[in-house]
Amino acid sequence: MTHQGEMSCDPVLDEIKKNHFWQFPDFTGHAREEVTERDLIYDDERTKGIGKELITEGLFVWYGHFQVLSDKPLLVRSSGSHIQMNFSLQSSTTYFSETATKPFVRFKTQQHNLFLLPERNLLVQWKPNEQVEVFAVNMSTEFFFNNLPASHPLCKHFQTGIDALLPAFMSMRNLPLTSRMISSLFEILNCTYSGYYKSLFIKAKVIELMALQFEQYEQLPLPDITSSLKEADKEKMHLARKILSENLDKTWSLKDLAHQIGTNEFNLKKYFKEVFGKPVFGYLHDLRMENSMLMLQQPGSKIGEISQKTGYKNPTHFTAAFKKYFGILPNKIRIGMFNLIHFSEYIVQLFSEYVGETSMVEVI
Repeated sequence: MTHQGEMSCDPVLDEIKKNHFWQFPDFTGHAREEVTERDLIYDDERTKGIGKELITEGLFVWYGHFQVLSDKPLLVRSSGSHIQMNFSLQSSTTYFSETATKPFVRFKTQQHNLFLLPERNLLVQWKPNEQVEVFAVNMSTEFFFNNLPASHPLCKHFQTGIDALLPAFMSMRNLPLTSRMISSLFEILNCTYSGYYKSLFIKAKVIELMALQFEQYEQLPLPDITSSLKEADKEKMHLARKILSENLDKTWSLKDLAHQIGTNEFNLKKYFKEVFGKPVFGYLHDLRMENSMLMLQQPGSKIGEISQKTGYKNPTHFTAAFKKYFGILPNKIRIGMFNLIHFSEYIVQLFSEYVGETSMVEVI
């Protein structure tokens, strides 16, 4: 039987339901101060790789980095309507309704969107033998609506989808991932806080991701993702992005980069902006700034070393660029992180001393 009570006539779907499905976790009732975290290992006949799950009040973050060995879709059993931000770093991901033959959304590499997944089972499919790297940030409808003005058009749009049990989207076409989004996603994944601090940090980052998505959709000029750009040219642009991200300390020219990926300067300038929504050097500047922010948050970091690693020979030039980009001097970030770490340690110590001096009855 299907979820609508109709008899299924598809033996392939029946086999999927019988042997391979995933139950979406019910994360709506999770305690406010808790974060449940689980490292995942995929090693079976259809999937090989790693992943991670993070659950806190109203939020479920899933990260997967794996290779798919089967062309059969995964049946995902719903636990209720929720909002998903999907960030496809590397993969082609296709979503189907359980009883539909056509997909309702398909993500390609370096694309994202925000959409409502109604209380219905769905099928998720990846291309076999393809490397997949994807984040799915899921919010309860309560968390989403509480962080969006009631007058926002998406409130009514998504509520209609919930009532009709139909998907609803922020954007009717997927948008290009930015370096700031990727940075925020990995900050969630690699967060070193614990307990309530970690829960608070994850919620703040999810709200930041919402802001970045809305800003891009509502204010920034969008690339023509529906253009007729050839797949070979798209692959060259993704190779260019990879080369830039792995060589932030190098001084680049359009001619050198175009030569490395097998194209010319004109096509590089035109196609890169079409795929990623920004010019080559604008995108490179974002990468350098976001990576420098991450490095500044590491203990023992030195501004001189960071400026070298991000392509600035002169620390003064790096400091000026950082101040212009983030609105704060880099040394203020280092001081702030130092104070935050020691404040957190002080609070933990104070709480431990308080518990130690309190009677058992009082603790209960």
